[in-house]
Order: sequence, then structure tokens, then C-alpha cells
Amino acid sequence: MSNIPVVPTPLTPNPPMICGFRYTVNGFQLSSYITFNVILLDESGTPLIVKQVTLAGEDYTNWGNSDQYVIDYICNALGLTPAPIVEPVVDPVVDPVIDPVVDPVVDPVVDPVVDPVIEPVVEPVVDPVIDPVIDPVIDPVIDPVIDPVVE
Repeated sequence: MSNIPVVPTPLTPNPPMICGFRYTVNGFQLSSYITFNVILLDESGTPLIVKQVTLAGEDYTNWGNSDQYVIDYICNALGLTPAPIVEPVVDPVVDPVIDPVVDPVVDPVVDPVVDPVIEPVVEPVVDPVIDPVIDPVIDPVIDPVIDPVVE
């Protein structure tokens, strides 16, 4: 059973202060009563004294099954005041804002546009038709046949 906190209350004229309690069932008779051992605690949770509280009669009938009814009954029986329930303040978890890693803008490598190689149209060199030089027919010089003079 967990400690039930109460508003600090002096135990005797010379305090220690009662700051909470735990309770356990000491005995019961169905449909009649239940007796609790109530352990009074100081602020560090150290037991100070044990008291008994019995829930009987109309209070027992009104109990039902509520733990809070039992806690309130014990507080009233011992002159204690339940401590107000303080909800812890929880700071919301804030995820840090992380900027995405942005790679620098890099222009894509662009190969220069090269026109396809155009082979120049080369007209075949046509030598002009030259008639062959025809030498005029020259009869060879014919030496006149001279008959030798016979003598």
C-alpha cells in the first residue's frame, strides 16, 4: 500500500509531525465491520505510531468498495486532513526543430552541345579533259637514197 499524504499534524503537544499514513486490514467480519491498522508516518516516511480504526455499522454499509471512502474515514477518525492532490506540472516534450540538411545547389554537369561532325562535301577533283598533245606527224627526214656512184 502506498503512503497516503496528509496535511502535517502534530502527533503530541511535542511534535514530531504526522505527514502521512499507510493502512492494512487487521480483521473483519463480513457485513458487520472491518478494522484497519493505521501506521502514522513522518515526512521522511518513517513510522511514528500504529493506531487502529474500525469501520462498522452504517459507515460499513455505506463503504461499498471505494478506497477513497476508507481514506476519508481514517482521516476523520484520527483528526487528520488529507493533503490536497497536487498534479505534477509536466513540461511538454518538445522535439527540437532540426532543419533538414540541404545539399548545396549544384548545377548539373552539362556536356556542351556538339553538332554532329559534318563531313564537308568534297567534290572530286576533275582534271580538265585535255586532249593529248598530238605531235604532228612529221615524216622522218628521209635521206635521199643516193646510189653510190660506181665507177
